[in-house]
Amino acid sequence: MNKPNPGVKSQLAAYMHYVSDEGIDLGRFVEQGGRLLGREEVVGLASNFAELREKIVSLSAEHPRLGRQLEFLASLFAFNPAILPGPARNEAAFVLLYAVKEHDMMPDHIPEVGYLDDAAVTEVLLLRHAEIFERLCVTRNLDWTALKPETGK
Repeated sequence: MNKPNPGVKSQLAAYMHYVSDEGIDLGRFVEQGGRLLGREEVVGLASNFAELREKIVSLSAEHPRLGRQLEFLASLFAFNPAILPGPARNEAAFVLLYAVKEHDMMPDHIPEVGYLDDAAVTEVLLLRHAEIFERLCVTRNLDWTALKPETGK
C-alpha cells in the first residue's frame, strides 16, 4: 500500500506561492501544479469539498462566472474524477486546491482583485483542456458557453 508522501504536500504548498523573478507563465504554472499532485492529493480533494463549496458560494455573488466554472470542476470530482484523463484531472484538482487557498499569489481578501489569480488559473485550465470540458458539458447537458474561457475571440 502506498503511504502519503509528506514531502509532496510541502512541495505543492511552496509551489502554489511561487512566482519567478521573470513573472509567471500561467499555463506552465497549472501544468506543473498538476504534475506535483499525487494520487493521494487528487483523491483527497473530497476531504476539502465542504471548504471548496463554501468558498464557491461566497465568491459567486461578486464573481458569478468564476463561481460557475469552479462549481463545474467540483461537480466533476464529486461525480467521478476518473471521467477526466490524467493530466486534465490533476490540473483540475490543482486549480480547485488553489481556489480553496486564501493566501495565494493574490490574497483573496483584497477587494476587487483578490480573485483575479483564481480566475486566471481557472481560465487557463479550461482553455488547455477545452475539448475535454466541452465534451463533458455536452454529455451532461450543460451550457459550455457559460463556462468556456474568454479568449477575446
